[in-house]
Amino acid sequence: MEKSFGEYIDQKRRGRGPGGADILLKDIANAMGVTATYFSDIVKGRRNPPEIAMIEEIAKKLDLNMIEREELLDLAGRARDGVAPDLPGYIMDEDIPHVRIALRKASNKKLGNDFWQNITKQIEEAVNDPNAPADS
Repeated sequence: MEKSFGEYIDQKRRGRGPGGADILLKDIANAMGVTATYFSDIVKGRRNPPEIAMIEEIAKKLDLNMIEREELLDLAGRARDGVAPDLPGYIMDEDIPHVRIALRKASNKKLGNDFWQNITKQIEEAVNDPNAPADS
């Protein structure tokens, strides 16, 4: 079973402080600009995950790498029964309606992880291809 947002934070704060000490909840709360009690409620699942700016502060304080940060964002979205908070702006961008069109078509066709792995690979190849056309 996947960890909750709070469990993930609790796991990632262990041993990441100076000299291998745990990063204290109060230190993460201070970085976020909230009280330790408020942040403790988030970690214990009594409150929803915070907004993206605060999640970014958590990721910075925990020194998360890109994959860990993205997992934290995904867990925040799931905890809110929604999408990761870094994605709605891109998905709903008026200048790129084909994002929504593609997602809806994939959803209607019930395309699974194998399909999206292939798409991800194609995106990576296009990004790494120096001859790929630039976005217009």
